[in-house]
Amino acid sequence: GLNDIGMVAWILEMSTPEFPNGRQIIVVANDITFRAGSFGPREDAFFEAVTNLACEKKLPLIYLAANSGARIGIADEVKSCFRVGWSDEDSPERGFQYIYLTEEDYSRIGSSVIAHKLQLDSGEVIWIIDSVVGKEDGLGVENIHGSAAIASAYSRAYEETFTLTFVTGRTVGIGAYLARLGIRCIQRLDQPIILTGYSALNKLLGREVYSSHMQLGGP
Repeated sequence: GLNDIGMVAWILEMSTPEFPNGRQIIVVANDITFRAGSFGPREDAFFEAVTNLACEKKLPLIYLAANSGARIGIADEVKSCFRVGWSDEDSPERGFQYIYLTEEDYSRIGSSVIAHKLQLDSGEVIWIIDSVVGKEDGLGVENIHGSAAIASAYSRAYEETFTLTFVTGRTVGIGAYLARLGIRCIQRLDQPIILTGYSALNKLLGREVYSSHMQLGGP
């Protein structure tokens, strides 16, 4: 609970039958207590740096995986006040036309969004949100770019040193890719390796095909 990013690493020295005098290994792990162990720009940079160090020093790299994949979210300051312009106020199931801010909210957090002005028939002025920028970095597509970088680094480590992934908790998206990119992978019997959740797939398929993550990514 004291970390300010969702990843930690250690250099350990251990004695084995092959190395009775001890040898060093590097262990890198998601911190599941920080934003569900998700990968943002700082986590990606940290993982890449640790992987590069393992390659440079020719040390075995052990990855303890328990995460929720790349961090994709919406800025808190926008999430707390945006409103929905329903197609039919009495029937939300018919969908919506746009999300918007009131003029008061836009004057307060306008720098966190890209929006255009609309005057309603009632005379009220609202701001239609085109894009959410946010004050905080690391909530959008920049995280996907970082995922590509760490996948490349871990693939290179496959050739340059020994890599092992131990799936200690649910591992999602880029976490699932990393689990399969290592030389060895150990998976707990009760923890899945998945690219996306079963409920999202059911929505895509239009019917209830899957009932658990383990159906998709169990051992």
